[in-house]
Amino acid sequence: MFEVLRNLFRRWTTTPAAVATTLGTPTPNLTPDASPSTNSVAPIFLDTETTGLNRDGTDEVLEIAIVDAGGTALLNTLVRPVRNTAWPKAQAIHGISPQDVANAPTWIELLPKIAAICADKTVVFYNAPFDMSFFPTDFFSSVACAMRGYSDLNPNRNSWVKLSDSAAQTGYVSTGAYHRALEDAFACRHIWLFGIPNLEKAYPPMNDPRITAELSLDTGMRLPLMFNALFQEELRFVTVDDRCSLWTKDDREEINVYRARTMGGSGKIATLSKADNPKLANRMAAGDKIELRLRERSNDVLMFDVFSQNLKKSESAALPGTPLNFSTIDEDIFECFIASRSGMCSAIGEWEDFYRVEAEIGRICKDHGGRYYKTKAKGAKFAIIFNPHFHSAEAVWSLQQDGYKVTTFDRVVNHFGLTHLWDCSRYSAHVNTLKNYVDDPM
Repeated sequence: MFEVLRNLFRRWTTTPAAVATTLGTPTPNLTPDASPSTNSVAPIFLDTETTGLNRDGTDEVLEIAIVDAGGTALLNTLVRPVRNTAWPKAQAIHGISPQDVANAPTWIELLPKIAAICADKTVVFYNAPFDMSFFPTDFFSSVACAMRGYSDLNPNRNSWVKLSDSAAQTGYVSTGAYHRALEDAFACRHIWLFGIPNLEKAYPPMNDPRITAELSLDTGMRLPLMFNALFQEELRFVTVDDRCSLWTKDDREEINVYRARTMGGSGKIATLSKADNPKLANRMAAGDKIELRLRERSNDVLMFDVFSQNLKKSESAALPGTPLNFSTIDEDIFECFIASRSGMCSAIGEWEDFYRVEAEIGRICKDHGGRYYKTKAKGAKFAIIFNPHFHSAEAVWSLQQDGYKVTTFDRVVNHFGLTHLWDCSRYSAHVNTLKNYVDDPM
């Protein structure tokens, strides 16, 4: 049931747009509206209980309630369906039985009265697409969706939030049982008139967002980060002391920034280009954990402190005192995997060439009765380090502790005769330029 309602709601939602240095004209809200109307006519609030989710258009209304902005019930009645005789699944939720509606008016009989109540008014629903599916097309002159409005302004939002959850989060005290039309209409009224405006006040919209953040270098210099896109609908939820996480994939040119307690498809507040922020990209490629903490917020300007943590320091303390060397390549190389598949940059090559080399390594291993593993595996005997930043004692020692022999990508390319696919001299030259960074991070 929840999935069906969620899908109905998603039809009315839009994805926040990224803004760069100049904001374009905002995209107007789709109908139904997602925020309290500025119309001088006070809205009314409507809820229905039904025989089902109306997947195929055959379900019917069992109860309808309409309340005004002052909290007066304008209509509260059961409805007798004309096609459905039983609805056990729906009855288990709202408790309305066939006996309860046996003497109630029919939907057709009630529609003229409903139309008169709703004439020239904005009608607010909680999950408007669902309730509207039971009415004739163009029945209402103006509609709004409290669920969409609340979800858009909720910092912990999902694509769909239950009415009871939204009501509780906005301080509504229930006077009856949810899943009855009158109680749900009252809850919708509270969310629209009090909950959503309070969220708008707590998280005001941003018209011209700006971010400042500087990366501290060991030299004492501070290097400003260069952002190429800001997502204002997510930035509005960032509060002082929030720690925002940075994330990227090795074969992507962008670094994503997510607000606290979010990651993945939601909560993205900004993106940075690796090309515009090479020092930052190098630290992330070397395995550093980077966070932005909001220090100060002044209207649309957000000032962040940048925290960079070298996650390898704890490993360094446990390293043996004797130097560690890469393993000599032998027959075990035909049981291998590539470790640290990251650090790609224009200085060493392109991902397209890497994938060609990887495919050839897999073929050669198979031809010699071995196996190339796509990732770290118990059956593998050799670990091949690709990331130039990981040509270090820490990386070798860590893999050896896991029982692997260890070599580097350029050594394997030479050993397998694949230099026509990969420029090893170029790769090695870049590794050498990183020696200072690997041994003594910025």
